[in-house]
Amino acid sequence: MKMIRTVLLSLFLAGIAGGAEKELKPFLAGDSLKNWTLTEYSRWISLPDGETGLEIRIPQDATLRNITYGAYRNLDLRAYRGKQIVISATVSARDIPVRKEGFRCVKIMIYHQGETGKRYESSSFRLWGTLENTRLELAFSVPKDVGKNMLMVGIQNNSGLLLFRDLKLEERDFYPAPVPLPENFRCEYSEAVRNAPRLRGAGLLSKSTREDAESLAQNGANLARWWIRYDSSDASLASLNRTLDRLEAFLPEYEKLNLKVIPVLQDVPGSRFATPLLLGIDPASEKAKNESNFRLFFDRKHLETYVRIWETIARRFKDSPVVYGYSVMNEPSQFGQVPFNYLYCQYLAAKAIRGIDPEKPVFIAANSWDKAEAFAYLKPLPLKNIIYEVHMYTPHSYTHQGVGDSIENIRRGKFQSYPGKIGDTVYNRSVLRKSLQPVVDFQKKYGAKIYCGEFSVIRWAPGGAQYLEDLCSIFEELGWDWAYHCHREWINWSFEHPDTFGDDKPAKEPTGRQKVLRKYWAKNKR
Repeated sequence: MKMIRTVLLSLFLAGIAGGAEKELKPFLAGDSLKNWTLTEYSRWISLPDGETGLEIRIPQDATLRNITYGAYRNLDLRAYRGKQIVISATVSARDIPVRKEGFRCVKIMIYHQGETGKRYESSSFRLWGTLENTRLELAFSVPKDVGKNMLMVGIQNNSGLLLFRDLKLEERDFYPAPVPLPENFRCEYSEAVRNAPRLRGAGLLSKSTREDAESLAQNGANLARWWIRYDSSDASLASLNRTLDRLEAFLPEYEKLNLKVIPVLQDVPGSRFATPLLLGIDPASEKAKNESNFRLFFDRKHLETYVRIWETIARRFKDSPVVYGYSVMNEPSQFGQVPFNYLYCQYLAAKAIRGIDPEKPVFIAANSWDKAEAFAYLKPLPLKNIIYEVHMYTPHSYTHQGVGDSIENIRRGKFQSYPGKIGDTVYNRSVLRKSLQPVVDFQKKYGAKIYCGEFSVIRWAPGGAQYLEDLCSIFEELGWDWAYHCHREWINWSFEHPDTFGDDKPAKEPTGRQKVLRKYWAKNKR
C-alpha cells in the first residue's frame, strides 16, 4: 500500500495521473458521483489502485473567489441526529502558498445551517506547503436540529496542486471519556456546593487594583473570575508564585467586599502552537499540531507542569473561604486526534486537586473555545463537586464586530444590530436560548451544575444592552452562575465606557449595559 501511494503521489505531481474517461467508482462509500458538484479547476480521476480521486489544479495567477475549490454535496444527516461523525480523507499537495488569512488552505469542511444560525466546521487552518499522503479528519457533532449540511473538500481561495482520495464518513467517538462512567451516571455535589448562593460577577485581571475590586463590588457583583497571569514557559513556576502571592494578599480585601474568587489560568504551560500546521491527523506527526491546540496536548512535560500548577494553587487556597473553586483550563481548542485530549488533561488536574482539596468545586471547560455546541460530546468526570463551564459569544460576528479585521466595517459605520437579522438568521432571546440547548441537555442528563465563565458584547454593538439582558435572564432561568467578561480589562468590553465608537473616555452616566448588569447583580445575597 505504501508503494502504491508513493507511485500515486509521483504520478499526481507529474501531472499524468489517470484520466476521467474511465468508469469511476464513488468518491465516498455508498455514494454516487452524481451527488457531487465540481468547481472549476477540479476533476475526478481514476487512481492506479482503481479508486476515484479528486484532483485540483489552480494556477498561481488565477483570479479566485472566496469559495472552496474542489467538490461539494449536500449531506442528509438525519440518521446521525445527536451523534458524532468523523469525515476523513488522504491528501497530497504541492506548492500551496502561505496566505495572510489562515482559512485559505486545504480542508474538509461542513457548512451547517440550523435554527440557531449557520457555522462552518473545518478540518484545517493554515494548512499550506507540500503534503504527502496526509490524513485529514473532521469531527462534527450532529445537533438534534439537524438542519441543512453541505460537505466541501478542496482548497479555499488559494492556488496549488491537490489530490483527495479515500474519503470516508463514519460514526465515531472522537473525544472519549478519560475514564469509564457508570451506567446512568449523575454528578455528585456536596450539600454546601449544591445549595450555595448564586454567583454573579465578572472577570478581574491579576494586575487589577483594590479600586477595581471595590468598583466591581459596588456594582453588586459577588464573584471575581481572577485571571492568573504568569510566564507559561517558566517550568520553575517562580512567576506563578509571584502572581499567587498577589492574589493571597488581596483575599482579606475581597472577603470584606463579599467577593468570591474563581482563579483561572490565563495560559497553560507551553501555550498554544503558533506555527501553521495541520489539524486532525495522526498524532505521531508534527503536522497534527495547530496554533489553536495547546502544546500540552502533545507534550507530557508540559502536561506534568500543568498538573503541578494546580497542585500548587490547591495547596495555597484549600483553606481559604474566599477562593470558591478552581477553573482549570480556559477555552481549550482541540482539533484532531492528540496524545492527551482536552478533557483528559483537565481530568488529571481535577484528580490532583481532589487529592489536596476534596471539597472546593473544580470547573471543567468544554472544547472548541468553550462553546455550547461542544457540550454535545462533553463527558462528565466521576469526581465530586465538578462544575461545567460554557462561554457565550453567539453570534460571534455580532459580539465581536470591530475586533480584528472587521474594524474597517465599524469605521465605515457598518454595524450589526440585536435583536435582528445577523447573517441569515434573525437573532432574539429565543434563538439565543436554543443555541444553549446542548448545555441544557447536558445539565439535565447528568444533573450537572453549570457556570457561564465568559459572555460579553463589544460596547458599540447596537442593542448590546438588550443582548446582555436576554442572556442574563436565560442564565437566571436555567439556574447558572455567571461572570461577565471583563471588568477593567479592555475598554471595548467595558460596561463603564460609552456605546459610541471612538469615545474612549469613561461614561459620565451608567451605560445601558451597566444598568443591565447591575439589575442582575442586585439579586446577589450579601
